Amino acid sequence: MKFVADFNVFLRDEVNLNQARLDRLQGSVDAIETFLAGHSAFADSFLDLIPAGSWAQRAITRPVTENHEFDADVLLSMTEQEDWQPKDYIEYLWTAFRGSSTYRDLAHRKTRCVRIDYAGDFHIDVVPYLERCGAHYITNRCEPEDTGRFELSNPEAFTAWVDVRQRLTGRNFIKVVRLLKYLRDFKGTFSCKSIILLTLLGNQVTEADTVLTPECYADVPTTLVSLIGKLADWLPEAMPDVYDPSGTGDNFSARYADSWNYTNFRTRIIDHAAQMKAAYEETERDSAIARWQAIFGTALKPGTTQKALRTAIPLYPASVSYEGERFIDQPPFSFPVQRKSIYRAYVTGRVTGMAMGSATQRNGFRQFELAKHGNMVPKRRNLLFTVSTDVPAPYMVYWKVRNGGVEAAQQHALRGEITPDAGVHAKEETTLYAGIHYVECYVVKDGEVVASDREQVIVTPT
Repeated sequence: MKFVADFNVFLRDEVNLNQARLDRLQGSVDAIETFLAGHSAFADSFLDLIPAGSWAQRAITRPVTENHEFDADVLLSMTEQEDWQPKDYIEYLWTAFRGSSTYRDLAHRKTRCVRIDYAGDFHIDVVPYLERCGAHYITNRCEPEDTGRFELSNPEAFTAWVDVRQRLTGRNFIKVVRLLKYLRDFKGTFSCKSIILLTLLGNQVTEADTVLTPECYADVPTTLVSLIGKLADWLPEAMPDVYDPSGTGDNFSARYADSWNYTNFRTRIIDHAAQMKAAYEETERDSAIARWQAIFGTALKPGTTQKALRTAIPLYPASVSYEGERFIDQPPFSFPVQRKSIYRAYVTGRVTGMAMGSATQRNGFRQFELAKHGNMVPKRRNLLFTVSTDVPAPYMVYWKVRNGGVEAAQQHALRGEITPDAGVHAKEETTLYAGIHYVECYVVKDGEVVASDREQVIVTPT
């Protein structure tokens, strides 16, 4: 049995990092950005502070014990300094934090970052990040000792790769990653760096599945069983190479081989895949509950928490329809939606500037693709959404914008309208309300929706 609603409650109450801690993290990152953007050592070179790693990917999980810390990575995007050695980026950053009464006792110098440690709660790794000769690099201050070195790295492209897996799986991919990270930490029967686990699972997501077997991503438990089953079938006997999907050539297996008991990992994944499949396919209710709890523990309470889910849904989420919202398969449009279409559409959202009343500031403003920043963007930013598709002409394009969250609801701006494209395959928007929103695009050919895509937009308060 699937117990879809109960898995959603389990994620919300036991697995996901709670919103209060995410808000504290966001507030701390905002303060660090303000500090660095105004500091004399970085004011002229500062470009942006970019969410990265599990924070950008929305894959942070709640510590299994409340006194354990969680962590977040941010990239200090800056221009290259001609008179600095690679190690100087870390040294100057550490010196800046050490010179601040706010950060002096929180700052710790690491090999590739400066860590700001809010003891007992979380820590933030601030990583210098720059573009040189068309490629992206972080810095290593220790090797070689006299100068350090630049290391090829592209966390933004990694985050965008994860976003593609999110779209292909109906945004269930990261929920599955969180569940397996929880299982790893809760049971302690296998170890695996999160970046390897995420990459291995992401490699199992294919476009072919969305065409041939779209039902394998129908909901969270189905996606969980599908992906861990595919991973169990794929894992070879010897440790495989697991390469950075962003294209840097970095082999995660080689980097973490000493800390990865691969043989045990493979054995446990195969065992868990079999256990999950058995629980999923069990038709007797009590037996299914017992099987799922044998895997995830009794904090997963199938059959007892559906009321809690209904009464504790965050206010006005974009995923819950409201009166007045339009849908492409309902009047006045009434376009049937092909569920196994051979065609694809892909929406790309890009931050193009800062909204200044009716004008837009672009000079000195770092433009970026939303997917590379974990779809996070502050208020008062102008966005441009474009769609690419392999649907042969002629066809029509329609756009839908749906806001979520308390601020949008209070301003009667949840929206949900559907409008025809003006012939440019693009739509402009401005971020006005904090919350989780989305922009969706439909490609209509011969009276049917043959391709569609949705991009999530997470607007932060500042």
